[in-house]
Amino acid sequence: MAGALEGIKVLDCTQIIAGPLAGALLSEMGADVVKVEPLQGEPWRLQAEIIPGESRGFLSQNRGKRSLALNFKNEHSEYIRNALFRWADVLVTNYRPGVAAALGVDYESARRVRPDIIYCENTAFGREGPDANRRGYDIIAQAMSGLATSNPNIQNGLPIWVQFAPADVVTAVSMAWAISAALYHRERTGEGQAIDTSLLLSSLFLQAGAREIVALDTESREQRLAALRSARARGAGIEEIYAERRALSPELAGNIYYRCYQTRDGYIAVGCLGPGPRERFRAALGIHDPRYDEGFDRSPAALKRVGEELVALCQALFLGRTNEEWLRHLDAHDIACGPVRFVDELWDDPQAVANRYFEEYEHSLLGPLRGPAPIVRMSATPTSIRRASPALGEHTSEILLEIGFDEDAIERFRRGGVVA
Repeated sequence: MAGALEGIKVLDCTQIIAGPLAGALLSEMGADVVKVEPLQGEPWRLQAEIIPGESRGFLSQNRGKRSLALNFKNEHSEYIRNALFRWADVLVTNYRPGVAAALGVDYESARRVRPDIIYCENTAFGREGPDANRRGYDIIAQAMSGLATSNPNIQNGLPIWVQFAPADVVTAVSMAWAISAALYHRERTGEGQAIDTSLLLSSLFLQAGAREIVALDTESREQRLAALRSARARGAGIEEIYAERRALSPELAGNIYYRCYQTRDGYIAVGCLGPGPRERFRAALGIHDPRYDEGFDRSPAALKRVGEELVALCQALFLGRTNEEWLRHLDAHDIACGPVRFVDELWDDPQAVANRYFEEYEHSLLGPLRGPAPIVRMSATPTSIRRASPALGEHTSEILLEIGFDEDAIERFRRGGVVA
């Protein structure tokens, strides 16, 4: 059976993570995705190479595509670029504002050739504003959005960012989601359109702190901002700033219901949201939480004292049993729980194996690869890994022949430094 996007052609002019991953997601839905790279390869190929021109990150973000090595800066590339526009249903870019136009791969240039094209552009911080033209990566978006400080962990006196590039990943999913919707709109109306995404907006979307009930939350936010300004003015370190922010939210310090605990032989996570699950958790551990008693003193000092006592009590209890013993006990009380693992442990995990969450496929240079299956399954239009990530320029001749150039023209392009 064909994928839902079978027959859709995507011109992927992106680099690093967010844009390339969006293209990979579309390929798993059945789209034919052509990745256009500079003649030397995009930077992510060259980041921590495992063999020349191949990196682990590139393998992960670019599977399912064909590769065309093309120099957009060469004046003769215009012929190929316009032929690609005529071929493509979708054009995806992730340059800084203005760069796509300079290379001739902006929305206006593309729709002059193909009026109904769907153009999806990702930037770091948005197209407008004082930061629009700054270079940006996931770590910068995490820092500037508050995502890096939303989980107040510290290493060597510095904030810790989330390692798996959450801004990039969420942006990639949002790009693929929006492109699919735009394709549906075009199917009904014949109309193309431009889509705008950014790492900064994705980072805000991920955070509960980016949402507030105006009548209830504005005052507390202003209190936190005032404390932050004061701390920075006196040169306070991040640990002191985090401590002051915790003091302004004492109820968070006593979180016993949604956290990780150390056990006798490992670590376990529990998640109890809502009155029922929390009541079952207290019953499972045989504890009393006075914060739920009528008339409890909810002053910051009382909340802090009782919260810290409860955390210490629960942690001491969890140390008394093994992971497996706690899993059986908490399961018996219908508590959401699970062991804390490293990703290496998932390859042969019975749950992952039973659901076929890993698949094998073949790379033209590296041989067999194994990685996560497509993140969704569909019964009538199945998703699949079409192929591994391409070697640089692996499909250049194939693609150019497909869009109308003959062997002689391709050879001229090669000699002229237009393609590789």
